Amino acid sequence: MGMDAKLPNRQSIRMRGWDYATPGHYFVTCNTHGSRALFGVIVNGRMVLNEAGRVAEECWRAIPRHFSNARIDEFVIMPNHMHGIVRLVPPPRGERHSLGDVIGAYKSAVARVIGRGKGRQLPARADLGKIAVGASAIWHRNYWDVIVRNERALFNIRRYIRSNPWNYEMVMNVGEPRFLGNKGLLEMPKLGFLASRGEVAPHGNLLVKAGEAILSGFLSPTEREVFKAGLKHGKPMIWVKPWGLDEDSHATPVRKAVEAGLLLVISPFADIIEAPSARRAAWCNQYVLAHSGRVVVGHLNPDGMLACVLSEVEPEMEIIYLR
Repeated sequence: MGMDAKLPNRQSIRMRGWDYATPGHYFVTCNTHGSRALFGVIVNGRMVLNEAGRVAEECWRAIPRHFSNARIDEFVIMPNHMHGIVRLVPPPRGERHSLGDVIGAYKSAVARVIGRGKGRQLPARADLGKIAVGASAIWHRNYWDVIVRNERALFNIRRYIRSNPWNYEMVMNVGEPRFLGNKGLLEMPKLGFLASRGEVAPHGNLLVKAGEAILSGFLSPTEREVFKAGLKHGKPMIWVKPWGLDEDSHATPVRKAVEAGLLLVISPFADIIEAPSARRAAWCNQYVLAHSGRVVVGHLNPDGMLACVLSEVEPEMEIIYLR
């Protein structure tokens, strides 16, 4: 694969041509304004909500009372974002609300209740669409959604939501990981590279700026191809491993890159762990996103785990999708 071509910009959040009033499951992420930690803290892998976090939770639980065609599924309130699954059903009274109607009303209700600082009852549905004032002080102006297309995807997303507090704490408070190779690469600007499973070659060329290191877990087939190309072309790389540090480190190309100062391997996990679990793989991707200056996505399954992870990225981060 090449390393030096121009790439397209970040793609639209909404899926073009999709009717968002269509019945089905939708995975939604709402980020706080400026990614501020407004809703509480993580303690021992569990979310501890503050007053604002309890407002966000209660308003979410109240959604079905105000939208006859909306049901809630698994959800979690995090310090600087929330994840939730909304299921739209055929409306029993002929009312037809879209996902945007539901999420817009939710965000506005949370902002209103927090803003007035007393009482935490969700306003009547007739008022929900009219309380946009103040929402921008709490939430980022948009939200991320993933259309859940089958039961397997639904199962994986539910698991992702449940494990999110643990992953978040691991990423933010991982402590001192173990290193193999050139720690000086950590001082370089970092290009995160991520790709879903299902493809081998990236859909385009990977643009690496001068003085920039590639940061990735190098887990999926596409990511592994980038890793091989990086070794071949002598690109500086940081490999974040969701399993033991020593496994694979003695392979000749890896050893040569380490000796040349072009590779740093990072892992917080014990060497007895020989393969990545789904949970550790999600952690790895979240770590890459948290420590990258910009991100390139080589392949994206629209309802896969990577799409869930990308929903947590600070909205202003540069993300480039290869086609």
